[in-house]
Amino acid sequence: MNMSQELKSQWLPTAQARYARRTPSPLLDAIYSPTTNTCGAVMLLVKICFSAPYKRQNVTCWRRGCLNLEYLKIECIVADGHHCVAYGGMNLAVCIVCFMVPFLAFSFPVAAETGASPRTIPQLQAAIEKVLTETRTPGVGIAIVSSNQAEWVAGIGKADVAANQSVTTNTLFRLGSISKAFAAIAALQLQEGGKLKLSDTLKQWVPDVTFTNPWEAAYPLRLVHLLEQTSGFDDMHFREYARNDPTPVSLKDALADNVAWRVCRWPPGTRMSYCNAAPAVLAAVIEKASGERFEDYVEEHIFKPLHMDSAGYFYTPAVQKQLTRLYHPDGVTPYPYWHFWLRPSAAVNASATDMANYLRLYLQRGSLVATQVLQSASIERMETTETMPSAGLGRMYNYGFCNYPIPEGPFVFRGHNGAVMGGLAQMAYLPEQGRGYAVMLNSGRLDALSLLGGLLRRYMTNNLVAPALPTVVPVQPDQRQHYQGYYQFISPTGRWAYGFERLLSVKNLTFDETRLSTRTSGFLRELWVPMSARLFRHENETIAMVALLPDSDGETLIQCGFDTYKKVSALRVWSQLIGGGLISVVMLSSVVLAPVWIGRKLFSKSYKTRPVLLRAWAAATAVLLVAFNVLLVWVFRGVLTSRNIPDASLGTINPLTVSIMLTSLTFPLVAILCLWVAWRERNTPMKRHVYWQSVVVGLAGLAVAAYYAFWGLLGLRLWA
Repeated sequence: MNMSQELKSQWLPTAQARYARRTPSPLLDAIYSPTTNTCGAVMLLVKICFSAPYKRQNVTCWRRGCLNLEYLKIECIVADGHHCVAYGGMNLAVCIVCFMVPFLAFSFPVAAETGASPRTIPQLQAAIEKVLTETRTPGVGIAIVSSNQAEWVAGIGKADVAANQSVTTNTLFRLGSISKAFAAIAALQLQEGGKLKLSDTLKQWVPDVTFTNPWEAAYPLRLVHLLEQTSGFDDMHFREYARNDPTPVSLKDALADNVAWRVCRWPPGTRMSYCNAAPAVLAAVIEKASGERFEDYVEEHIFKPLHMDSAGYFYTPAVQKQLTRLYHPDGVTPYPYWHFWLRPSAAVNASATDMANYLRLYLQRGSLVATQVLQSASIERMETTETMPSAGLGRMYNYGFCNYPIPEGPFVFRGHNGAVMGGLAQMAYLPEQGRGYAVMLNSGRLDALSLLGGLLRRYMTNNLVAPALPTVVPVQPDQRQHYQGYYQFISPTGRWAYGFERLLSVKNLTFDETRLSTRTSGFLRELWVPMSARLFRHENETIAMVALLPDSDGETLIQCGFDTYKKVSALRVWSQLIGGGLISVVMLSSVVLAPVWIGRKLFSKSYKTRPVLLRAWAAATAVLLVAFNVLLVWVFRGVLTSRNIPDASLGTINPLTVSIMLTSLTFPLVAILCLWVAWRERNTPMKRHVYWQSVVVGLAGLAVAAYYAFWGLLGLRLWA
């Protein structure tokens, strides 16, 4: 499910798209960039420290680590800020690291390479077992199917480590954001039956569901926007993920509880940004149109016809007996069951046997054997996008109805990922080749899911004839001139993190006659070849990842993966970059010099007290600012290291979240005190460079505080 981009999500969504191994994200997606300046050099360091090698076209490369998480950008139901699903966007945690902690220089272990592509089921099983061992993942459920049959359905490893209980084909796993697709199927069934239209507005159906859309008159919020994640809604807040009441709450009560995230931040249908709760809003419409409780409708009209006999939304005694335990990254410590209150978005439990039948629904284009669940046209609609500005430009990487492309070289799988605390899942299929797979883990190890997904995709494409690559067309001179330049990210998953993302998710586009080159924040150059006048793809892929969008309201826009960028001036980019670099240097200077003057004070009798006090306030300003950002990095450490998504404790009042709030409030106060002391001691005899260095630190602290205040980061309460 995405954060992010389950965080970004994600992140993980941040998330992020041509790679064979991508993880969610609250959260949760590609780690971008580095450049030759202070900020960029740090980004290079982070990229090296937090990336893992991956195999692509027989070449070992460094992948952009990470949320948001699907492949890699797992949509995290526990937000990372990313879930998010923001392919091509900056991972939230990395943004924080790069911008705020430029002196972090530590590394973490990464997953080992999986070796040659397996060609037989025994080879595949051996490779899967190796990944489980190396990533400390207790168990996994696997289903590989073709249009006509289930080729391999298996349980590998342990469902309960303490009880030494093995995973079987009937062991239940948590699907996370894969659950969202059942809301899409239900809506399409009702549309086929003439009970609703996806072009209907949300207000037509559920006027009692509160939301804010300043553009409602010209750009009404429609049901299709909820499915294609183009509503513009902010993602759910951390406190909503932290709810864990075992007493089932009605969908109406759940939607009435918190409406803060239901605000359209731009006209619906103009940008894509992953919101974990959007399908739950659609589920309220499904209940009204069908006259049934959403879970009952899905049980009767989807699960039963597909013979998904053990699938369901509720934690019943029968489910408890079949359900795997979910584990922390150590593979030993279990999580408690998470009772997600917006069940349509992430609450389904299902077995490998259930998922084998579910996959065949897509491969048989809406039916299973002789049972028709959806019309073929409805399956095709799930796989396409109509509301994004790039939808009419051709074969572009876009989000359909809870269904998106997963490129594997020239092949394009379709599917979705999901994530909950201690559980990850992915389903993907090749519509034209008639093959698909599902993989479900009882661990939150993002690296394990990306490795297993890569293994399965390589296994499934080994003996297939690769599709022909689209013809490369020339780039017209007027296009090159109009679109060349700098672009800033404008479609964040979560509002609170945008203050970081807008500074670091900056792309520079340059052209020659046959190629487009992009650099993210000055580093990570990527080359794209044109497949039409406005669409660009990777050289060995068949789907476009970059779109030059038609101008809108005088703004020049592009789309990279799911993310939208706006053209900005080079002056803005470089002023932000230089300003951030100078502030970092000033703050670091105060911290680095602190041991020097402390030593002089302790061991030199002639050292005066007043310069020490002034320097102490300056150093305290820098230390508190660094502490705030280090704490944020710590919160997202699992995403940074591709190990796991953040857990729901971020939505509660605890020592970590309180410390984040307090440090965000105290560093500007100490900066003010530093400047007050400097004014009071302005005529005191002391070395002028000592005086002015402290003044500059205080002013830099206030500048950062003003920026943070504008973007809502001062007094940050993650539990609010």
